[in-house]
Amino acid sequence: MGSGVELSRKSVRGRTIAIRVPREDEVNDMISVLNRIYANSKLNRLKVRLLANEVLRLLKPSLSYKVLNKLTGIPESVLCRYVRGNIVPSYEQAVRILARISLSIDIEYLLKDLVEQERSNIIDLSRVLKDPYVIRLLTIVLSLKLSGKNLTKIVATAEAVMPLATMLGIELNVPIILVKKKAYPGIQYYTGIVPRSPKDTETLFLDKDLISRRDNVLVLADVVYTGRTLHTVLSMIEKARANIEDIIVILALGENWSRRLADYNVKVLTHLPYPF
Repeated sequence: MGSGVELSRKSVRGRTIAIRVPREDEVNDMISVLNRIYANSKLNRLKVRLLANEVLRLLKPSLSYKVLNKLTGIPESVLCRYVRGNIVPSYEQAVRILARISLSIDIEYLLKDLVEQERSNIIDLSRVLKDPYVIRLLTIVLSLKLSGKNLTKIVATAEAVMPLATMLGIELNVPIILVKKKAYPGIQYYTGIVPRSPKDTETLFLDKDLISRRDNVLVLADVVYTGRTLHTVLSMIEKARANIEDIIVILALGENWSRRLADYNVKVLTHLPYPF
């Protein structure tokens, strides 16, 4: 995220988006990454051009053309034609649009606002991430940030993140593995036990035939508080001898989890104090 001046903070249909101007060196670095990934074929170049149109359409209900102009440097009249789908930007223009937008959207602010709207002492991410708009926007931003990674599998730690994991899997062309809470006959699993209380534990299951030492894994988690569940999942992946390429947590509560997961590079999209 750049440290520039905030451009906009606007709420539309329950969604609040904050946009900030990224530094130019960050933009150039992101452009270099995107070019390495997408410039090698006509299909990929076309994909980037269409994706730029889509992300502008997603942002337009929340951001004015004036703000999009300040963000992208593209004249408002041209942006209008992009949003309406009358024309498609050139590959070079599309890469710059995607680089700037991926660095500018304040995902933490967006998610924190959605959590606070639930007004509940229990956080259910399946309710927070119920809006297809939010899931698609998250998918685009995360897929761009992950585009330089050589991912082969996405491990979803809970059903609440499966919609986002599915969209990311489609965008990155990577299979998805769900950590299960129930074992089924005839399937071999890596297992892990999560202590819930002195007298209560929960067993998690990861299909052995779906993960191997050849895999580079993105771990996608919903909420982390104590870190016990995520630590158990990471230990199961290590049993499979797969490489943990990245760990993304949608929401972290408090700081207790950070000590238990200190050996891992956990990236948190939004953070709330606990109790909140």
